[in-house]
Amino acid sequence: MKHQLKEIKLIVVDIDGTLVDIHGKIGKKTLHTAKELKKINIFCTLSSARSFYYSAHIAEELDIDIPFITLDGALIKDRHENVVYRGTIKDRTIQKAISLSEQNYGKITMCDEHNLYITPRNAVIKEYTRLSAPVKEVPDFNNVKNILEILIYCEDKVSVRAIKDKLNFPHSIGLALNVTKSPSNEYYLLTIKKKGSDKLKSVKRLVNHLKLKRKNIAVIGDWHNDMPLFDYGAFNIAVKNAIPELKRKADYVTKCTNNEDAVGEVLEMILKYKTSGAKLLTPSHKS
Repeated sequence: MKHQLKEIKLIVVDIDGTLVDIHGKIGKKTLHTAKELKKINIFCTLSSARSFYYSAHIAEELDIDIPFITLDGALIKDRHENVVYRGTIKDRTIQKAISLSEQNYGKITMCDEHNLYITPRNAVIKEYTRLSAPVKEVPDFNNVKNILEILIYCEDKVSVRAIKDKLNFPHSIGLALNVTKSPSNEYYLLTIKKKGSDKLKSVKRLVNHLKLKRKNIAVIGDWHNDMPLFDYGAFNIAVKNAIPELKRKADYVTKCTNNEDAVGEVLEMILKYKTSGAKLLTPSHKS
């Protein structure tokens, strides 16, 4: 069901590839229009794979006071330390993952809301992928607490499958396990999170917390990890540079890319409609 712009009260925005440009900057139109929308009680928030630490300064720049979603749904928290949801992984799961990683020649790292922890043995992880949190090197993981996400990198499918299989029942109770392959085919990645720590369930938590309804929500994204958001049934907006799969699910595709302030285009469209009462654009503006 396609929602009309007049119902929108909350705009949930992905960060990388959507809100910020290639240099990590937010567009001037976005910054200005987000403040204008806030004056009429229409709010922006974030939903990102980034850690809370790397998302908080974006929230501050946009003057977001309500909670925002980080680590792809593992944490919902505002800038004032008020927590709506924290998907903490149990210590015994962490120890089991460490043991299996070592047995199968994997490289393991893990995140809390602020840091991505590595050991000297696993320092090569820094070269694998874009980091979602500041790196903190520790001698071992024994004193690391309140972990929200575990990442295990393997060079071959057999190793990552062995780890995933051995983390299955009964160890997998309450866990979400996901295996992906790097775009460059250099490694396989096993992501371990608490079950329910995903973008879809966390946007539902946030909407309930704010006492809103699905029809009040617009979501903006560009990448595979935004697909769950587009399954929620809100007003779906894909930026011009989004993957084709996301565009096919979109109610509206922007004329601009993230490097051209696509989010600013959307916010301006919503502001104009709200202040002028204009009719909704034909929603399938797809490319």
